Parts: sequence; C-alpha cells; structure tokens
Amino acid sequence: MTQAGAFPGAITPFEFARAIVRLDPGPRLAAAVSGGPDSLALLLLTAEWAKAAGRDVAVLTVDHQLRPEAAAEARYVGDIAARLGMPHQILVWTGDKSVSGISAAAREARYGLLLGWCRTHGYGDLLVAHHQDDQAETFLMRLARGSGVDGLAAMAPVHEREGVRILRPLLDFPRARLARTVEEAGIEPVDDPSNRDAHYERVRVRGLFGQLGIEASDLAATASRMARARAALERQTEEFLDRHSTLRAEGVAFLEVPALAGMPEEIGLRALSSLLRTISGARYPGRLDSLERLYDMVIRGDPGQGVTLGGCQIARRGADAIALWREPAAALAAAELTLRPGASGLWDGRFELVLRETGADAGEGPVVVSALGEEGLADMRALGVVIPENGLPRMALRSLPALRRGKLILAVPSLGYAAPGIEADARFIGLKDPAVRPDVP
Repeated sequence: MTQAGAFPGAITPFEFARAIVRLDPGPRLAAAVSGGPDSLALLLLTAEWAKAAGRDVAVLTVDHQLRPEAAAEARYVGDIAARLGMPHQILVWTGDKSVSGISAAAREARYGLLLGWCRTHGYGDLLVAHHQDDQAETFLMRLARGSGVDGLAAMAPVHEREGVRILRPLLDFPRARLARTVEEAGIEPVDDPSNRDAHYERVRVRGLFGQLGIEASDLAATASRMARARAALERQTEEFLDRHSTLRAEGVAFLEVPALAGMPEEIGLRALSSLLRTISGARYPGRLDSLERLYDMVIRGDPGQGVTLGGCQIARRGADAIALWREPAAALAAAELTLRPGASGLWDGRFELVLRETGADAGEGPVVVSALGEEGLADMRALGVVIPENGLPRMALRSLPALRRGKLILAVPSLGYAAPGIEADARFIGLKDPAVRPDVP
C-alpha cells in the first residue's frame, strides 16, 4: 500500500530482472495473464526480460465463461501478446458454474488448465502476478479465520505443483507500482467488476487497509517471518517422516506410533496432515479439529479397525504402527483419465500414468484410468494374476489405478499386470516429496 501523497513509480526492467533471476527460471516459461493491471504488468516486464535473456515465453489466458465479456477480454490479451511477439493461448473452463464456492472452484479449474497446458507442451515454469498487496490481503483473511503458522505464512516465491514450478517474481512490489507500469506503457487494462464487488471477502479486506491505517508492506513482512517459522517446522517434520514413516509405491503409508507420541504435538499433527495429503492427492489440509481428533485417537491406541479422514482410511498395523491408504470409495469417485498411447497423465492427484500400446488392438478405443475396485480385483484373480501378499492392506488394492478399454482391464501396473501388447507405468507421485507443501492461494 503506497503512503498518502506518494507517487508510485513503474517497475524498472532492472528491478524485474533481479527479481525473476532469483527464482532461477528455466528456458521455457508460461505467463498467466487475465488482462487486469497486475497480470498485464507481468506480461510487459516478462516480454522485455525474455528478449534480453533469450527465454521462450508463452502467454496463457483462462476464460472461465463466468461473464459475457470474458471471451473478448481473452482475445484482447492475445492482441497485446502478439504486439509483443509472444504466442498466446486461450484456455476455456467448461465446468459446472452452478456449484457453491464458485471462486474457489474457478481458481482450482484455472490452475488445472494452466498446469495441464504447461505439462503437455513442455513448459516447466508458470509465472503468476501475485504481489505484495495480495500477500497482505491473504494474511488478514487467514488471520480472521484463526489460522496458525501455515495459514499466516507468505506465499512462496517458488512452488512446485503437479510437476510445474509456479514462479511469483512480483511479490516484493505493491499493486500501485504494477498499475503504474501498465499506465506508462499506454495500455488499458481489463476492468473486472468482481474486483469491486463487496460480496467477495478479498474485496472487503482490501477496504480495511485505509480504515485501519495498515501498510501492506508491514503485513507482507510479517507473513515472510511466519514463512521462516513454517520452513523450520516443515524441516523438522520431514526429518521425522524420513526416520519413522514408510511410503510404498502402491500409495500406502506406514507410521510408527511410539515415535509420533514422542514428538511435540505440532510436529505430530503436521506429520499426519502431510501423509493424509500425500496418500489422498489432496491439495490442501483438512480441518484442524478433525486432524486433532485423529491424532488423539492414534496416540491413545485407536483407530483400531479403522477410520476415514480426508479421503484416506487409517487403521492399526500391529502393535506399534498405523497404515494409511486411499479410501476406495473416494478413489472410485475420482474423475477418469483418458490416455493416448505414448501420453502420460495424472490420475486422482496420486498416480502419474504412462501408456505404450503396440498390439493389434492399439487405438481401437479410448483407454481410461479409474480405480481397480473389488470387481477389478476379482477379474485379476480370474485371469490368474497373483495378488502380492506383501504387507499391504487388502482394501488398499481397490484404490490402485487400472487402465481399461470399455470393461476390459488392459493393465494394473502396481500389480505387475499388463495384457499382451500393452506397456504401462504408474508412478505414485507421493514418493517424490512426502513433505508438507505450502498452500497455493
């Protein structure tokens, strides 16, 4: 927030270059640009930097189809990108617009479209225009909800999500300087009336700064200090999980209960939350009160035959451990993934699938990935497939990914099964980084 009477200057190319170089950008980047002043500033600054640095940058605009003007606004961004010599792609969200919590649904859809395009086209980094005022507004919103360290911590400048790095080079710059950058370029930004609609929490919070005399820079600095605290807690949690938990390639985790009981409760809660998200493929942690109840049950010697939380099942394994696996009902309800030969895709937020098909039936119809289920297990036994008895909970096998053409199972990579002419891999992405991950706003 700029002090009264101050005149914000445009962001200089040198300032932006210094900010983005700190993020170690790769050779191919995509920039998410809606047409508002924030993202247009990102576009203008990135275009100049990319020419000097010799980087390949694609411009992506998501049309949520929530307003009649959105399509024309997306084309407008394309015109600006063309003048700057940058390729532009419009991504359209065709999902259900009648759902409650439309803002959150649109945000998740936006990231899904952007990250999916980046993966498909080989772009490793996605630039977004979050800035200092966004940090401050997010801090106040989460403070009002009683958030702890994680919720109050700043957005990370670099964050990996679904195999793509999200880069935020503008976090140290206030909104006013971004707007000035666009103004000096002689470009008229898109006017989105939702940015003035008091029905939205962020708009209401934005109006509090002037009333309370709060500087966005001060709140952003506090958020950065909370991020330091979060990083220390995350590191301790990672070290604990490395020593006392096991993640299996089938998407099952085992955790030593005596070790959990011997840690500070904050670390124990984080460890459980991390495993629940890793096993379920969820982006965000669940409710803290539910997690605290689960923690108490585990420490007391429950959950016995098992409980469910966050799309996972949790049950005792012997005297001193618990097992966590994807709840079969949640896996069966997961959206199906259609795979083309030679292509890869992410299913249920947990498994990255790759298909190679060389048989006579190759291309005879779509190959769909869905949960194996109890019927699928029965089909495997009927085919003579040996179901491994390697310490896995039997219920967990129902949640494994299966590749089907129609009702015919072509492959269950986690069980080592593939029909003739089929090669398929299923990599449980949780094995890559089971640590607690920062939220993406």
